[in-house]
Amino acid sequence: MTAPTGGRPNAFAEALRAAVSERGITLARLRQQLADDGNVVSMATLSYWRSGDRQPEGAQSLAVIQGIEDRLRLRRGHLSALLGPSARLGAVPPPRLPFDEERENRETEETLVALRSSPQESLRDLSTQLTVQVGADGAVASIVMRSLVQATHGVITELPLIDVAPEETEVLSVISDVIGGRVDRGYLHPGHLISGVVIALDEPITVGDTTLIEFTESFPPGYPARQSAWHATSRPARETLIWVRFPPDAPPSWCEEYVETEDDYACVMRSVRGGSVHVARHGFGPGVLGIRWGYDGDPEPGHSGDE
Repeated sequence: MTAPTGGRPNAFAEALRAAVSERGITLARLRQQLADDGNVVSMATLSYWRSGDRQPEGAQSLAVIQGIEDRLRLRRGHLSALLGPSARLGAVPPPRLPFDEERENRETEETLVALRSSPQESLRDLSTQLTVQVGADGAVASIVMRSLVQATHGVITELPLIDVAPEETEVLSVISDVIGGRVDRGYLHPGHLISGVVIALDEPITVGDTTLIEFTESFPPGYPARQSAWHATSRPARETLIWVRFPPDAPPSWCEEYVETEDDYACVMRSVRGGSVHVARHGFGPGVLGIRWGYDGDPEPGHSGDE
């Protein structure tokens, strides 16, 4: 247990006090009911939680909170959603849209609103890995994405994903083979450049917990050819890895790595060895990290606008 930090001070404690009062139950009686359910907790701990001197942390304490919600006839998440960030986990900076174009940022915000996406201020990005397969035509054929995230506040039940097409299109990429969740809803912005989906997690995560999801993104006929692979993050991520694999008989004429942040843009030419190229960063974000490539007759490196 740690002292509560961040958010509205003692919101969890206030809600717990109100619920106990409304049910007309003593802490001693509540403690006994919890013990009967297998959720053993001390009177001192319940008193700390009710007064706001401490807040629950760890899987066992959060299981007790679910038991309290059940015993007090509250909906699941009524109390746990009010928990402040864990002091053990450290501070998480607020998310910031990573794109350098005003239109992309504006339409991304509008897409998140249309998706009714849950706020993502309570997430820490631990690891994102993209394995990108390029087709014989030189365009991206599929992307397998694996993402490990951690909850730092409340309860996380879903994750939004945003896609920026190389150019305006009415054809959406396809998310399939989802492991760890399912596609719950999607949206194509009227500008036909930005789209998004929300993945509902198989199991919600609470403070300190992590979840790992994996899915495949493919591009059906009619989707604009993409000769880039990138990951945009709205906050620092512990690990970002992009691995692009080309057909053995169709290597690109040129390839470059690029980084876009709020204050800077940089790119560097890369060699494709063994039919692939990768880029890795630790602590990168907010911003866009990517790899792009081209063939004879394509725009010169550094001037492609498909990211």
